[in-house]
Amino acid sequence: MKEVVNTKSLKLGDTLVERGLISRKQLDEALKAQKKDSRKLGQILVDRGLVTEEKLTQALSSVFQISFLKLSEIKIDEAVLGMVSDDMMHENKMLPIAFENNCLTVAISDPLNVASLQQIRLSCDYEIKPVLACLSDIEAHLQEHADSIKTIHAIKTVDTKTTEGSDIVQLVESIIGKAIKEKASDIHFEPQGDHMRVRYRIDGVLHERTVMPKELERNLISRIKIISGMDVAENRRPQDGRTTMTYAKEEYDIRISSLPDIKGENLVLRLLSKKFAKKTFDALGMDDNEIIVTKKLMRRPYGMILVTGPTGSGKTTTLYAVLNMLNDITKNIITIEDPVEYELKGITQTAINTLSGYSFAKAMRHILRHDPDVIMVGEIRDVETAEIAIRAALTGHLVLSTMHTNNAAGAVTRLLEMDIEPFLISSALNGVIAQRLVRHICPECMAEFTPNEEIIQNISKYTEIKKDVKFVEPVGCERCLKTGFSGRIGIYELLEVTDDIRTMILKAANEQEIVNKALTQGMSILKVAGIKKAIAQKTTLEEVIRVTSLD
Repeated sequence: MKEVVNTKSLKLGDTLVERGLISRKQLDEALKAQKKDSRKLGQILVDRGLVTEEKLTQALSSVFQISFLKLSEIKIDEAVLGMVSDDMMHENKMLPIAFENNCLTVAISDPLNVASLQQIRLSCDYEIKPVLACLSDIEAHLQEHADSIKTIHAIKTVDTKTTEGSDIVQLVESIIGKAIKEKASDIHFEPQGDHMRVRYRIDGVLHERTVMPKELERNLISRIKIISGMDVAENRRPQDGRTTMTYAKEEYDIRISSLPDIKGENLVLRLLSKKFAKKTFDALGMDDNEIIVTKKLMRRPYGMILVTGPTGSGKTTTLYAVLNMLNDITKNIITIEDPVEYELKGITQTAINTLSGYSFAKAMRHILRHDPDVIMVGEIRDVETAEIAIRAALTGHLVLSTMHTNNAAGAVTRLLEMDIEPFLISSALNGVIAQRLVRHICPECMAEFTPNEEIIQNISKYTEIKKDVKFVEPVGCERCLKTGFSGRIGIYELLEVTDDIRTMILKAANEQEIVNKALTQGMSILKVAGIKKAIAQKTTLEEVIRVTSLD
C-alpha cells in the first residue's frame, strides 16, 4: 500500500488558490481562523461556503496523489461490504467498494487516516488501495446499505446452534428490514440444495438479494415460524402464519406461507404496509375521467361492481380505495376476505376458513343478517357465491367483488358461463373495472427517445398519437436501485353498464359485441389506457406490451 505523505509538507491552500477556487485573502483568513479552531483548513473553507466539498476532495486528491472517485457513479457489490467490520466502517468513515486480485479498494475522505487503513489491512489480510471520496457520499452510502451490512455480518456471526440466539434474530430482522426499505412486496426463502436463496419481489419482478449458507437454513426457517405462530416441528405440510413489524415508525403486517420442497422448506413472506390501504384513486394511477366514472359507480346505493384481472394486478388495493371512499358513519360496511390483508377502521372484516367450512357463500348468508349497506367479497369463485352476491345486490346492497377475467366484458361472459340468468346479471351489475399494473418509470433517471415510424403506425391503430411524441426508457440510478423503475401504477378499462349494455346482456350477447358497444360509449380498452400512460411518460412501451399483450 502506498504510504500517505504528511500534509505539513504540502500546501492544500496553495492548490485551491492556483485552481481559482479561493482567493489568497480568503486563504489567509481561513488560516488565521484555524489557529483558534480545532477544525481542519478544508472544513473551515467548506463551512464558510468558499469551496464545495467535492472541489475540496478533488484538490486533496491532487495534493496526496490519491485517485478521486464519485460514489454515485459506481455500483458497489454488497458482498464487498462484508469484508470490513460494521464498527470499523462507521468509526473511520470509510467504505469498501471493490475487491480484485487480493486487493480491497476502500473509499476514504481523510488521506491522513493512515492508522485506520493499516487496521483494515491487518484485520482482513488484503492489500489496501485507498481512493478519495466526499465524506457526505460515504456517510450516505453507509446509511443506504445499512440493512445489507447488518445482514451480511449477521450471516457471518450467527450462532448456528441456537434458534433463539440474538444473531439469528438480527439476521431475520435485517432481511425483512432491507426488503421494506427496497419497497419489496414479498420475500422468498428458497432452498437450493447447498444453499438458500433469498429473493425480493420489487415492482412485480423478483430480484436475488442474498445467498444463505446451508447450515443457517433450518434455524432461519424455525425463527420465522416461531414469530408467525406456526408449528416449528411440522415440515411435511404447508402452513400459514402472520406477524407484525415496525420499521421506520411504520407498522407492517407480514403474512407467511410455508411449502414443503424436495430440497427443504420454501417460505414466502408478504409485506403489507398499513398505509398502503389508504391509497386514493389518483395514487392508484387513475386519470381524471376514470376517477369520475368510478365515483359515479360507487355512489349508487345498490348493485354489483366487479374488479377483474389476473393475480397480482392490484384488484384488492382498488377495492380498499373504494371502501375508504365509501366509509363513513352512516354506512355499515362488511368485508369477507381470504385472508384479511389490511385492517380498516370503522369496517367489519371477516376472514373465511375453508378447513372449518366457513366459505365465501356461507359468510355471505350470515352477513346479510347483519344489516349491511356495503358488502365486499374478496373473490367470486363459484356459482353459489355468485348467486348470493347478485341477489344481495338486487335487494338493496352495494356489493363489491373481484373475478379473474382478461377484460371488463369478460366478467359478464364468466357469470353467464356460471349459469347465472341473464336478467339477474342485467339487473344487478352496475359496472366492471378491469386492470393491470405497470412499473412506473423512475423520474430521476429516465431517458427520452423518439419512436420510429413503424412504432407510430402500430400505435395509431389504437389511439391518436402526435408526430413529435417522445417515449421514455429506463436507465437506472441509486434512487431506483439501478432498475430504472420506481413503484407501480394501474391501467384501467372501465365498463359502465348502461341501458344499452343491459339490453345486450339480456340477449346473452358475446364478449366482443359488448366491447364494441362499450367502445361507442367512450370506454378505453386496457391497451389504449396503457399507451396513454406511455405517452404521458409514466411508464414505458415495453411495460405496456408486457402486461397487455400489445402488438
